[in-house]
This record gives sequence, C-alpha cells and structure tokens, in this order.
Amino acid sequence: MMIYNSPMEASAGADSISTRAVVVRLSATRGADAALGELGLRTGTPTLVLVGGAGGMSAETSTQVGEVFGHLLVPFIEKNGLAVIDGGTSSGIMEIAGVARTTRRAVFPLIGVLPEALVPERAGLLQKDHTHFLLTPGHAWGDEVTWISALATALSGPAASLTLLVNGGEIAWRDAAASVAAGRPVLVADGSGRTADEIARTATHHALDPRAVELLKSHLVTISNPFTRPEEFMDAVRSAFSRI
Repeated sequence: MMIYNSPMEASAGADSISTRAVVVRLSATRGADAALGELGLRTGTPTLVLVGGAGGMSAETSTQVGEVFGHLLVPFIEKNGLAVIDGGTSSGIMEIAGVARTTRRAVFPLIGVLPEALVPERAGLLQKDHTHFLLTPGHAWGDEVTWISALATALSGPAASLTLLVNGGEIAWRDAAASVAAGRPVLVADGSGRTADEIARTATHHALDPRAVELLKSHLVTISNPFTRPEEFMDAVRSAFSRI
C-alpha cells in the first residue's frame, strides 16, 4: 500500500496526485476483497458504481452531468454514507465526480480502479480528487472491468449497491454486463448519449441492439432521464438504496 501525502511524493510514485490518496496495487492472485483492509475500507458499505463516458462526452453533456452530480447525487451520497467506485481517470464522469465531491466539501470515499500498467504512460491520468486508487493487473483499457465489479461486490457486501451508466462507449457495455452478472442493478441515464441512449432506445423499441436486449432481459436495468425528469431519476437512486 502507498499513501501519497503531497504532489511531490505522488509524482515519485504512480502518478501526480494533488490530494492525499491511498493507493493499493492488486496482483492477479489476490481478490478484490483482500484489498479492502489495505484501502482502509469496510465491507457492508452501500456502494455506487459509476461507469460510462470518459473522453467521449460532449461539453454540453458534461455540463449537464456536472449539475446532476453537484446538486443531486453528491448530496445524496454524502447524506447516506455511500462509497463511490469508478475508473479513476481525469476525464468524463470520473473528473465530474471528483470535482463535485471537492466542490461540495464531501467526505465520502471515491475509489478509482484502473490497470496499473497504463498509469505511467500518461501524466496526470489519475483524477486528483479521488481518495483511493486500486491499481489492477492488465495492460489495456477494459481490463479493469471485472475488478471494478468485484470491488463493488466486496465493498457493499450485504448492503445495497447500484451501477449508474452515464453516456459510455464500448467498455461501458462490458461494465453493465459485469454488474448484471453480479446481480447488481443498473440505472441508465437516458439523454446522456451513446451507450446509455442506445439502451434507452432499445427499451422503447426505437433501436434493436442485441447487447441492450440481453441487459434488459435481466430485469435489473432501469432507465431514467436525469436532465428532464430529475425527481424520477433520484427516486430510482433512492429505491436502489432503500435498504440503508
């Protein structure tokens, strides 16, 4: 385990992290549950998993999503003691989540999960407002998918968990499928673009993507538009965590 206390210490390690962050390297022979203690986290924590748009979101969508996070999601997460897991990079929903957490002066754990081999390749890759990073085996984007789902399962334990899919590209399909395979409900943010909208269009018979069909057959997928129907969207979030 590494604990970075300053930008100078961080730049000598995995990347430049401007805040105090706990960083744990995970080997292929250790399960995600083994990392909880090193991360300083406890099972039984209600967990929100954020998947979807990284570099593919438009500026307009990013602004809209930022407002949803800042005004709706972050207050709910903070009030209800949730932990949040995402891909940990300084782009898309991960950057939005980190900035919203800091802006709201929230203290909930924000845990980024990504392949360790990719970190040295890009300066400033890790999002600076995250509190924890789990660096996993793998050498390509998408290799973290199973680890994100496994960590969410280990962290939530008997508590509730939910995957929120916003926008997204090809990897988002795999993230959603991994959540469904784990029995974790998925809330799709309709209107956020790309993968999320393709699932929404398939659900309303305006498209027929076989990947969306398989997800929808699970009956674990809920679709709601956080921009035009924010209360309905938050009702879906609250319902997922009603066991808190």
